[in-house]
Amino acid sequence: MARQPISEDEYRAKFNLAEGLGNSDPIQFNSKKFDFIIELEPQHREIIFIDCEFINPISFCKGIPLVTVVEENSEDGNSFNQIETNVFGESVSFKECDFQKKLQFDDIKFSKKFIMHDCRVSQASFDNTTFNGLTDFWLTTFENDITFYKTDFNKTTVFSMATFVGNVLFTYALFSSKVIFARTKFKKGIDLSQTIISGTLKPFDLKFDFKEFITVYVGENDKQYQNYIDEKHIIPLVNKVHTFQILKKSFEDIGNYSDSILMLREEKTALKELVNKRLKSKDSNVNKGDKYILWLNRLSNHHRSDFRNGILFTLGVAFIFGLLTLTFTEAYQNNICYCTGKLDESKFINGVKFIFTFLNPARSLSYLESLTPTFYGIAYIFDFVGRIAVGYGIYQTVQAFRKFK
Repeated sequence: MARQPISEDEYRAKFNLAEGLGNSDPIQFNSKKFDFIIELEPQHREIIFIDCEFINPISFCKGIPLVTVVEENSEDGNSFNQIETNVFGESVSFKECDFQKKLQFDDIKFSKKFIMHDCRVSQASFDNTTFNGLTDFWLTTFENDITFYKTDFNKTTVFSMATFVGNVLFTYALFSSKVIFARTKFKKGIDLSQTIISGTLKPFDLKFDFKEFITVYVGENDKQYQNYIDEKHIIPLVNKVHTFQILKKSFEDIGNYSDSILMLREEKTALKELVNKRLKSKDSNVNKGDKYILWLNRLSNHHRSDFRNGILFTLGVAFIFGLLTLTFTEAYQNNICYCTGKLDESKFINGVKFIFTFLNPARSLSYLESLTPTFYGIAYIFDFVGRIAVGYGIYQTVQAFRKFK
């Protein structure tokens, strides 16, 4: 159904006193186009917008609900509630709506359900907003960066199948109950590092574009850091690390270990970048050894996410250290398979046998003694280091296989 323009007078008529008194039916708009600024005040009835388009900004603000309240001890005889409030006592619903300008909920409290289904939101502000009932953003697309600043979600909150085209930050937001992210799409980044989670985070089948998850390194500049997460919708690099730690733990809590490994991979990738940035800025709190530990973990099994890395790493270090060990023996000089210009098959087979023997870190030293080490026994050093490297590679391969435990 095509959306029909509605005048401001027609809109206001829905909220006038005569319409409001004695009427408990929802205030509902279907397939309407609003080309004027809307300031929506608390009502005593449910508010529903279905298939509507808002060309100008819409704001939720304080007001006096149109409801009669009999005051038994009223001295002035006034039977109307004249107290201004920021509390919306009834449910508010938006379904299949398009918001072309800013949608503002700052300092508003919703006592009952807040529903926003299958909507497109250009810009929105939820600063100091409190949701005391079910909050549902199912299938809603947020087209720009958004920060839920000090937003309280006190009941079940649903972001299932929502799409965040820009960064989404939950700066000092409160998750008091279940918060569900099911098949939620993050085109850029998400920041949960400053979120107060006293309830339960329920992620499922999250969709990330990791290459577009852009962050900045802030360092010791506290004012800049605060400005980024409060107003600029910019995610600091350290927040990215902690966000993936939170998501990793949440997946582990629901028994989804495969996705928790994916979050671990991204956490360590971001941590490696953070360590490098801190080393460049000469941060004394950083251990230089962390850089090499993270590098080895990335190389050996991609932070427990890919067993193929482990296999290639193990074969690679076995070949390198095996060759170095063999080079410093008399047997190597006497059994080079190309010494006559042609491939000596028996010597080649002996070389392959040696490499596969080297893959066993628990092998006996007798094999090396039979090869007659030279150059002051350097071969023993490479044999020892090779055992450690091969053992580490095998362990990392097993760890990668356990991602589906």
